[in-house]
Amino acid sequence: MSKIKKIFDRKRPQLRRCAFCDKSGHNKSTCEKFQASLIIPKSSSPAFTPIKFFVHHVTTTPTHSPHVVNLKKQPDSALDRIQSVGPQSHQSDFEDAYKKIKESSSPKISYPITLEPAIEQPEEESPAFNKFTTEKLFRPLNSQITIPKNIISVPKIKQENKLLKVKQSWKNWETKTAQHLEDATKDFGGWMKTNLILQKTAVSLAVLAIILVLPGKANSYYQDVQLTKNKIASDSTNGFMSLQNSTAALMQSNLPTAQMAIDEALNSFGNAVETMQTKHQVLQKIVSVIPVMENEVKSRQNLLLAGQKIALGNTYLLKGIGESQTNVSSTLEERMNVVMDHLHAAIPNYQAAMDDLSGVDETALPLAYQAPFKDFKNVFGAVLSDLKNLSDLGGSLKEIFGARGQRRYLLVFQNPAELRPTGGFMGSFAILDVKDGKILNLEVPPGGTYDLQGQLDQYVIPPTPLLLTNKRWEFQDSNWFPDFSVSAQKILWFYRHSRNITADGVIAINASVLERLLAITGPISDTKRGLTISAQSALPTIQKVVESGPEKDAHKPKQILSDLAPQFIEHFQNSQPKDLIPLLTNLQDALSKKEIQAYFIDQTAQNATEQMGWAGKILPTNSNQDYLAVFNTNIHGQKSDAKINQTISHQAIVENDGTISDTVIITRTHTGTDQEEMYGAPNIDYIRVYVPRGSELISANGFTWPDEANFHVPENYYKTDDLLSQTEKEIKIDERTGTRVTEEFNKTAFGNWVITTPGQTTQIQFTYRLPFKIDNISSGGQDIWQKFLSNKKISPYQLVVQKQSGIDSGFESQIILPANYQVSHQQGENIQVAQNGASITNFNLDT
Repeated sequence: MSKIKKIFDRKRPQLRRCAFCDKSGHNKSTCEKFQASLIIPKSSSPAFTPIKFFVHHVTTTPTHSPHVVNLKKQPDSALDRIQSVGPQSHQSDFEDAYKKIKESSSPKISYPITLEPAIEQPEEESPAFNKFTTEKLFRPLNSQITIPKNIISVPKIKQENKLLKVKQSWKNWETKTAQHLEDATKDFGGWMKTNLILQKTAVSLAVLAIILVLPGKANSYYQDVQLTKNKIASDSTNGFMSLQNSTAALMQSNLPTAQMAIDEALNSFGNAVETMQTKHQVLQKIVSVIPVMENEVKSRQNLLLAGQKIALGNTYLLKGIGESQTNVSSTLEERMNVVMDHLHAAIPNYQAAMDDLSGVDETALPLAYQAPFKDFKNVFGAVLSDLKNLSDLGGSLKEIFGARGQRRYLLVFQNPAELRPTGGFMGSFAILDVKDGKILNLEVPPGGTYDLQGQLDQYVIPPTPLLLTNKRWEFQDSNWFPDFSVSAQKILWFYRHSRNITADGVIAINASVLERLLAITGPISDTKRGLTISAQSALPTIQKVVESGPEKDAHKPKQILSDLAPQFIEHFQNSQPKDLIPLLTNLQDALSKKEIQAYFIDQTAQNATEQMGWAGKILPTNSNQDYLAVFNTNIHGQKSDAKINQTISHQAIVENDGTISDTVIITRTHTGTDQEEMYGAPNIDYIRVYVPRGSELISANGFTWPDEANFHVPENYYKTDDLLSQTEKEIKIDERTGTRVTEEFNKTAFGNWVITTPGQTTQIQFTYRLPFKIDNISSGGQDIWQKFLSNKKISPYQLVVQKQSGIDSGFESQIILPANYQVSHQQGENIQVAQNGASITNFNLDT
């Protein structure tokens, strides 16, 4: 039969074929073999595992839906008049002829490739490639690939010693490739217009095919690109390491080292930019259609941009510090202003650099450079935060220290070795007068805080625990409230009623700040007593003089502080420019750790202080937040807190009904020895635990009380203090444990006594029920898609923990959930998720 006759025969109506047996003359419904196959052999179990579907549970009796139609019972249905046609399992002669004509008109070029890992397209053709070829774009490793010439025309290649060479030049190949890609894109027609995403994917794969499979210079170029990536990454990493060195040198005001490091960084970045602009040009041209390479190149570009911006920021800072050193006769305030002006100019560059760094994919870098980059990113993030704080600090300090007129402040010096709620016992204080950033006067009373005893014109009853030391509330014990702003108000009240003088604010300074200052200034000599006071020896040396020095008998135990104060003033008024940045950095760190706390009468200055977190306030919390703060008050325990190690263990247990019960265990270990001077006394501690307001005490234990005979009895005419009455609202005394329950600062507080002797470890425990349930917590933050898809309720639990100034306590926590809960998301440091909850590993609570 001729080919023409076969073509005409294909146009005639064909006999129906059975879709089951492929025989003509009947269809599937009348096929005997098909009917026989429907008989299911008897079996006690199915021959396969059924697929399970999860559906909504229906409790009503199922009935047939009126919308179900039995088509077999509809003789007039058009579906009954259509007979099935079996699938064509063979190709006709016409199709064979068409295939041969197609192959003869499309000669192919074959060559070996090494593609790893192997990528194969699915057997079924994608519409995106129907216009091009029926062949797969990628084949397994070391297979033959064929590309029809009607897709992409490439130079002819011949094999010579099993190595293929390109006869035409690379530039000619690149031009033709671009032209044929454009032609190939046009062949998509209307389909391309309506499928833009698939269009880009198709072109990307085509370009990748060219780069990966074409031989000779194409493959050589690609390998060259891979090699230059390492050079760019190496130069970039070296640049960032130099920037890190320059930043560290700037923070120490080491200008020559900082300048040298900046020059090295700019040189390294320059080399990386040159490599990027020369050897990566072609790659950057086609990068827009190759997502993987686009990520790599953009990451490197962001790296270089970030490096250049950091270098510019460091240059601003270098210039500012340099100018501050030019005029050595300038005041500390003038030098600070110069540095701050240049720091303000540097911050935007640092922030822009951080934004660029956030756009860098670490995995796009060679493996050897991923860890150094990650380290630098973390370090630079911390430095940027510190510099921002320094920038804010500089503006606040100018306002605080008399930028708008003369100010008088009380400086109270707290000793954490004898813990009090705001940081330590107030053994000494000073009156500071400042104007325009200059210290006009600093007076340190040699008798310390006890100098005001005979001048106080008021008789008020102290807080009950303080009756262990005195029947009258006096200036030295005025920092009773854990919220420093409230204690500061009481300090100013006592000062006004003692000297009839007002002040503009209170600044509390812990003894640890003296160590920081001496680390900057170096040792200071006390010629009067023949002492040299350094950062390492300052506290024990001064403490020994205060407790047993000759001035104590003359009721001037703090005379040594009065004698040393002028030296500190002279040093900082004439400080070296190199000390400026370290001074500001230590000041910022001390403020963040509550070693320095401040309160100001001026509301603008106070608002700024609170926003910066320097006010020592009890944090406000929401009605659905868990809260914990532990405050120790050493009463008649001498300086034994210097030998106390403390750990706070917190546990929250969620019941099935959503009720939350918290248990707090406080462990205190006395590492001193009996009769050890100043530190060997028993530690007598009135401890208060602040929790969410409305919490109900369930149980408490582990307490020891001082002898009741040691408490002093106030006189009948002593008055109740108004501020104390307004702040501490007693709820009850727990009859079982003697625990005092009060409401303070919008929190509930549990207070009781614990005495720890040298070499002993004590533990006290509070268990209480929170005033809210986890089921009742709003789930407003729930992701709408998760809510729609999973239909699960998400309830947040948040714990806010505050530290006491003067103590770096250990802290650990865990939350235990019932069986029907599990952790969906967690945020915070040191958190480990478990099957039935989460835990916070023990860490030092220092901020």
